[in-house]
Amino acid sequence: MTTTVLPASDIPARPLDVPSLDWRRIPRWAYLLMGALALPAAGLKWNIAPLAWVAPVPFLLYLRAYSGTRWHRALLLLATLTGANLLTIKLLTEPVPWMLAPSYGVPIALVTWLVYISWNALRLRAGERWSLYAFPALLALAEVAAYRLTEVGVWGATANTQVEDLRLLQLASLVGVSGIGFLMAWCASLVALVIADRRALGRIDVAAFLVALALTYTYGSLRLHREQPGETVTVAGVVANLGPTPAGLPSGEAVTQNTNELFARSERAADRGARIVVWNEAATIVEKRDEPAFIERGRELARRRGVDLVLAYIVPLSETPFSMENKYVWISETGEVLETYFKHHPVPGEGSVRGADPLRALARPYGFAAGAICYDYDFPEMSLGHAAAGAGLVVVPASDWRGIDPYHTQMARIRAIEGGFSVVRPVRWATSGAFDAYGRQRAAMSHFEDNDRVMLATVPTTPAPTLYASIGDSAALLYLLILIGALAAGFRRRRRPA
Repeated sequence: MTTTVLPASDIPARPLDVPSLDWRRIPRWAYLLMGALALPAAGLKWNIAPLAWVAPVPFLLYLRAYSGTRWHRALLLLATLTGANLLTIKLLTEPVPWMLAPSYGVPIALVTWLVYISWNALRLRAGERWSLYAFPALLALAEVAAYRLTEVGVWGATANTQVEDLRLLQLASLVGVSGIGFLMAWCASLVALVIADRRALGRIDVAAFLVALALTYTYGSLRLHREQPGETVTVAGVVANLGPTPAGLPSGEAVTQNTNELFARSERAADRGARIVVWNEAATIVEKRDEPAFIERGRELARRRGVDLVLAYIVPLSETPFSMENKYVWISETGEVLETYFKHHPVPGEGSVRGADPLRALARPYGFAAGAICYDYDFPEMSLGHAAAGAGLVVVPASDWRGIDPYHTQMARIRAIEGGFSVVRPVRWATSGAFDAYGRQRAAMSHFEDNDRVMLATVPTTPAPTLYASIGDSAALLYLLILIGALAAGFRRRRRPA
């Protein structure tokens, strides 16, 4: 008996016995659960950044499979509320109480829910081909509306999930964070349509997305290889250990000791060659009657050491209800008070007097410089205002907590990219950072390490002009045109004879 041994290449392939998955038969609870969990899993603390590119897919498939059933909108709302509140709960650590989660979770959930419901209505009328582009257009438009019309700012923006991807973030220099959100939502919309009905896709649809993705990363790579020309300046971020707590303001003795430490650290920063010394937000507490003497102490230090000194502090105004002035005073190297700035965007419930003065840049020997305070820089209108004023450097005194560390500082790098200027952000109770106009990190200092609370960074002060600084949120017109096209297509389909 002769045994013939066939070469491996000639052995017939045996098909894998894997049952096909019918996406329409997946139970609705599975889609809702996956979508609800994808929201917190893709966003900020402990996030899985690549997941954000496909996080909307479960909800997009859920609406395709179950939009004709009872309670489908209510169940979707429940899922988005669950996901958005899980996202915000994981950001709330001491000293911020977890009960504050709904103040951000509910608005984010409602906007998200409206995007999905509106998209599904357009899909049913205009068809799957238009739905591919309607979803990213709706999401991007919702992000613009959120930071333009509400006090949520960019906290619901998809771009924040990608704060480590500098090549992608360069897209913000062209169209802002909404452009990044559009590209990522386009990816999710494409994946969902491939799963649901690939026959509705044309080759041009896939090719268009791949080309847009390739151009985005090519542009980002080329931009990051640029050197930022012009003068540089050494900036020191001086950070306090003490601050307001849920229990109230610290004692007078603790405040006096804290203030003395801040001035001592400012002296140390000057010894190390800093030309600008910036304190963190609400670095100390100054009573109204003591404010003139406090500012005079800063003027004396600035004159003696030849530095610009940015004193960030609060002045309590009343206890019930609690209100305060949350501000900084910018003092020149000659001891002149150049600017007194009040926080323009207080965090909801903060109790700060809202600043209303127009944004401006100060002409300094090292270039044009400007400032903002913490939450102000969660609003792109601020970076646009500083860019229009010609700023090459923006200092942002801030105060965070462990739950949003280091993401809140990393989010500020997007404002630097949008406006084309350097950003230095000294932060209490989190990570301080400094970035150039391309978002590249120039320095960082963690509150949770053993250090002397003085961060030094050498940053450029010459602006790097951007398209976004010139056109602002004009990309919203493109999103509107896509939605108008979808509506027109739906109207034509309804008028077509059966």
